[in-house]
Amino acid sequence: MKSIKQKAPQTKPQQQETKEKIPWSFGLEIKDLTNPITLRRIRLVQFSVLFAALSFAGYYVWENYVRAPSGLELVIEMVDAAGGTAAWNEIKSGQFTRTQKVFDQAGDKLSEQVETFYFRKTDEGLKLMVKALDKNGKEVIISEDKEGFWATKDALPSDPKKESGDLGMMCDSKFCQPSCASKMAFFRFSMPFKLTDYGVKPDVNNVSALGLLDWNPLENIDLDSEPLVLDVSYIPTVGRDKWRFMVNPETKLIHKVEYYNKSDFGTYRPEEIYWSDHKTVDGITFSHKWTRFWGNGKIMDEYTYSDVSLKNHVTEEDFDRPEGFDWVVAK
Repeated sequence: MKSIKQKAPQTKPQQQETKEKIPWSFGLEIKDLTNPITLRRIRLVQFSVLFAALSFAGYYVWENYVRAPSGLELVIEMVDAAGGTAAWNEIKSGQFTRTQKVFDQAGDKLSEQVETFYFRKTDEGLKLMVKALDKNGKEVIISEDKEGFWATKDALPSDPKKESGDLGMMCDSKFCQPSCASKMAFFRFSMPFKLTDYGVKPDVNNVSALGLLDWNPLENIDLDSEPLVLDVSYIPTVGRDKWRFMVNPETKLIHKVEYYNKSDFGTYRPEEIYWSDHKTVDGITFSHKWTRFWGNGKIMDEYTYSDVSLKNHVTEEDFDRPEGFDWVVAK
């Protein structure tokens, strides 16, 4: 037999492997050869994009049209509606007149008191002076300078605590000062700008508001929709009072205020005040009429604001006591 010579395998020259590029669209098809159904991965991508778009749209609608604002957001909107922080900070001094009418439960007027407040913002704090007429028609002026509180009645020195008390401008606290009511009057007049102060804790739609008043958000107020309710408290080092504001959801203006003042004896003394007749003066929009009601729906008392000037130049010297008197006798 002839031997068969096996030929040694010839080695081929090595060639560099090149990876063929597959179009990306090929990877988007998976064919089921048993059931002729084509599943496209692109559909998963499309569904994901659609889901993300719907989620974003839903979030946008919720965030901008459905969700009630947080306490801080509502305060910012209220401040903007009232004229804005910049406009308020530009006010350095001014004056306003407040007329108070008191009625009995039958609706008959018992008294009327007219008070004019002069104010000036300083680095040391707020300076205030109030001019009013007592029950006998004599002009009373109460203010504070570097030497302390002073008062005049009929242009003569008088005891500031007595005059303030006779005008009903002193509270029952043992720490009360003659400026008590005038500072509170300006504090309320400054709403909602004072809600941006340090230590304020705003909360929207907290229905717990101590339960001290029969809360009826639509009583005596003409609103097209349910109001927003802003509850305000303070950190312990700042204050212990509580406030509740009813805010028009369209205009973001205050229409009702509940004030819960904690006395020295630990009891709350609630007030319920309706704000109306909003007007804009010197760039600031605020209520010109505050009303409280008896339980039978009759007006208890009513405050109206007039002769408001937030650009009137009041100097620091205007708060100094008149010269030429012996003020020792008035202490």
